[in-house]
Amino acid sequence: MEKFADIIINIHSLRVEHPFTYIVPEQMDEIVVGCRVLVPFGSRKVEGFCVRLHNQKPSTSNSLKAIVKVLDEQPLLTPELIALSTWAAHYYLCRQVDFLAAMVPAKGRPGIGLRAKKVKVANLREEGYTAQPRGKKQELALRLLRQNKSLTLSRLVQVGVSAATVNSLAKKGWVEISEQIIRRDPLADMTADKEEPVILTDEQKKSLASINNDVLKKPFLLFGVTGSGKTEIYLQAIAKRLAQGEASIVLVPEIALTPQMTERFVSRFGERVAVLHSRLSAGERYDEWCRVANGEALVVIGARSAVFAPVQKLGLIILDEEHESTYKQEERPHYHARDIALWRAKWHAATVILGSATPSLESFRHAECGDYTLLHLPERIANRPLPPVEIVDMRQELKDGHKSIFSRTLIAALQETLKQRQQAILFLNRRGYATFVLCRECGHVMRCPACNVSLKYHLSSTKLRCHYCDYTAEYPNTCPACSGRYIRHFGTGTQKVEAELRKQFPDIRVVRIDADTTGKKGQHQKILNRFKRQEADVMVGTQMIAKGLDFPNVTLVGVITADTALNLPDLRAGERTFQLLTQVAGRAGRGSLAGKVVVQTYTPEHYAIMTAKNHDFEAFYAQESKLRSELGYPPFSFLIRLLVSGDNERQVVNACSYLVSVLADSVDVLGPSPCPIEKVRGRYRWQILVRGEKLDTIRQAVKAAAADFLQSPLAGSVRLTLDVEPQNLL
Repeated sequence: MEKFADIIINIHSLRVEHPFTYIVPEQMDEIVVGCRVLVPFGSRKVEGFCVRLHNQKPSTSNSLKAIVKVLDEQPLLTPELIALSTWAAHYYLCRQVDFLAAMVPAKGRPGIGLRAKKVKVANLREEGYTAQPRGKKQELALRLLRQNKSLTLSRLVQVGVSAATVNSLAKKGWVEISEQIIRRDPLADMTADKEEPVILTDEQKKSLASINNDVLKKPFLLFGVTGSGKTEIYLQAIAKRLAQGEASIVLVPEIALTPQMTERFVSRFGERVAVLHSRLSAGERYDEWCRVANGEALVVIGARSAVFAPVQKLGLIILDEEHESTYKQEERPHYHARDIALWRAKWHAATVILGSATPSLESFRHAECGDYTLLHLPERIANRPLPPVEIVDMRQELKDGHKSIFSRTLIAALQETLKQRQQAILFLNRRGYATFVLCRECGHVMRCPACNVSLKYHLSSTKLRCHYCDYTAEYPNTCPACSGRYIRHFGTGTQKVEAELRKQFPDIRVVRIDADTTGKKGQHQKILNRFKRQEADVMVGTQMIAKGLDFPNVTLVGVITADTALNLPDLRAGERTFQLLTQVAGRAGRGSLAGKVVVQTYTPEHYAIMTAKNHDFEAFYAQESKLRSELGYPPFSFLIRLLVSGDNERQVVNACSYLVSVLADSVDVLGPSPCPIEKVRGRYRWQILVRGEKLDTIRQAVKAAAADFLQSPLAGSVRLTLDVEPQNLL
C-alpha cells in the first residue's frame, strides 16, 4: 500500500501555513513522525518536518513528489511537541514551522542531519599470535593496544600509527576494528562531590508537602526571600518524581546561571542530569537531547529553550527566578517559557513551580486571584538576617565635592571588607568603559550609523562599539561635526568600574563578568570558579551576577547606580529596578558572615528603591499595582505589540497608519509611535500597542488586521512582527 507523509516546509518566507503531502518511497523504512526530511520544493530541495504519516492520497493532486531522504538518525520531535507547536502558533500569532525549528536541539547546515558521533576503535584480540609484526609501527601499535586493550584509530594516528598499519594488523587477525558511539558530554570536566539532602525548616517542609501532594494541579508560586532555600525544595521535589520514574525540567533565566545550578544538581542526582542550552556545541546538544528522549537522563537543566526537552514522562517543571524577562524570547517565535511550561504540565498532568524572591506582577496577581497556589518562605535559612541596605544619594556626593564613581560610603565598606579578607560584588548593568562620547564644543554625540544609538567606548580595544549591531569605530581625536578638540567619553560601564577599582585599591584582585568577558565557551564558569576559590576579592558584573549565585564569603554588595533600568521608557521599568536591586542585594550575607548592601542612586525617593531597601515585595506590589491598574496596563489588561520596521521611515509610518485604520474600530489602540530605540541595524522601527481585558478578543483582531495588511501593497516594503504579551517595549 502506498504511503504518504505530511511535511511542513522549513521556509520562513513562505506564507502558506498548511503541510504539503509527499510520497514515502518503499525503501524508506526509517521515516517516522517528528523527523526532519529533505524534499523537493519547486526547483530546489528544502528541509521539512514530518508531522503525519497516512495512506490517503490527496484527491487534489495527481503528481506528488517523493521524499528525498530522512535527515536525522532518530526523530527530534515527539507527537506532544508537534501538538504544542500547533497550539503555540495560534497563541503567539506566528507560524508553526517557527516553533518546530525552535524545538530542534541544534542548528546544522541545511540538508545536513544530526547524527551520533561514531569512531573506529582498534581492539587487541585476546588469542595469541605467533608471527612477528613487520616494522616499528606495527610493534608500536601492538604495544599500545596491550597496554590499553583498545584505542580509537584517531588516537593511534596521533601517536604515529597510520590507519593502513592498523588495517594490516586487522587482516592478520591480530586486531579487530569496530565502530563505537562516543558521547559528547558537556559535563565531562565537572567534578561534584556527592551531596545528601539537608534537613528542611518548618516552612520548607510545608511548601514541599504541598508540592508533593499536588491534587488541584494548579501552578505553585514559591515566593521566598533570597537565601530561604528554594533550591533545596526543588531538589527534594525532583527526588520524589525520580522515585516515581518521572522526569523533571529545571529552567534558569540566564545561561550564566546553569554551571552553578548544574553542579549542585549533579552532586545530588549524578548521571541522570542533562543540560540543554545554546552555549553547548551542536554535537553536545544533540547527544544530551538523545539522552533525554531515550530516558537516560531524567533531570534536565537549561535556559529558556530547555522547556522543549523531549521527556516522555514529565512530572515536574520548575522556573527558577520566574520573574525574569529573559524567559520571553525576543526573536521569532516570541514565546514565553512560562506559558509553554504550563501547557506541557497540563498535557502530562505534571506539577509546575514558579520560584522567585521578587515574583512578576502577573504571577503574583494570578496567586491573588487563586489561579496559582502561593507558597511563602519569609525567612532565610538558619534565621540569617537579610542584609541591611544603605541608600547613598549621589547628588549630595557631588554637592560635597566627591566626584568618584564610588561614594565615600562604598569606599569605606570596600576597605573594611578587604581588611577582613572577605569578598564583595559590585553591580552595574552596563558593559564597556563609557556609555557615550561627546563633543563639549558643539554637543555632537558619536552614534551608530545603522542603529542611531550612542556608541560605547571599550577600553580593552580602545574602540567605540554599538551593542546592537556590533558596529565599531575608531576613537576620534577631533569632533567629526565641528573639528573641535574637546571630545571625550562620559558615563560608566563595567570596564571603568574595574579600572577605577584597581586605581583606588592597587593590590586588589578583580574579576569581571559581562558579555565581553564571557563570550568564549566555558569562560563564565572559569571566572566563577576563581571567585569561589577566593582567588579574587571583588567581582564586577552586569545582571549576570544579580541572581542565583551563592558565595558564603561575600559580605558586601555595591550597586554603582540604581537608575540604569529606572529611566528606561518602559512600563516595567520600576518593576525591573526593584527586582534587580532585591536580587543583587540577596547575594550578600548568605553564609555565616553578616552582609551589607550599598546602593548608589540619583533618585533615592523612588518607591522601587525605597521598597528594595526594606526587602519589601508586598509594599512594592501594592504601589506598582495601583499605578498599573489606573493606567490599564498588565496584569490588569493584555497587550499585543505590532512592530513595523523598514529601510524607509515614510513607508514604515504609512504601514502603521494602515494598520491603525484597520484596528481602531474594534480594539483599544495605543500609537503608532517610534520605538524608544528607533533605528536598529539600518531599519526604522515604529510600534502599535493593542490593549484589551480579554486576550482572545485582541488576538483575533490583530490576526485579522495582520492578514489584511499582508494582502496590501504596503506589506512588500516593511516587516510586521507580532508580539503577544511583550516583555520589552524598547
